[in-house]
Amino acid sequence: MISLIIKSYLVILLSVGIGSLLVFALGLTLIFKLMPQRARVAPVNDISHDEIPIERAVNKSLTITSSDIAAISGEDTIATQLDLARAYIETGRQTLAKKILDYVLQQGNNIQQAEALRIMNLLKASSHE
Repeated sequence: MISLIIKSYLVILLSVGIGSLLVFALGLTLIFKLMPQRARVAPVNDISHDEIPIERAVNKSLTITSSDIAAISGEDTIATQLDLARAYIETGRQTLAKKILDYVLQQGNNIQQAEALRIMNLLKASSHE
């Protein structure tokens, strides 16, 4: 009796395992057959950053609009400008950071102006090294 139960469960276990493997293999086959068709239908336009004209890349990165600043700033736009300038410095966009710091020097309070001046001095010191 016990051997009959074991044999029955073994057959069920093997059939479920083989069925699962067949479904898995069918899925992989369909995935790899459909992939080349998608690539032909919608080719990916791979443009490396080296291929973008310098003038277009620089002009695009130096454009700041007031709506961009208002969208992320909340109440204190000058403090956000300082944070943005720091972020631009970290990403290597010193020219854009200098423009923002000039704005902070004109519009900010004494503390913000002092911080902007400190950051500008750090930029000048790092550019001379």
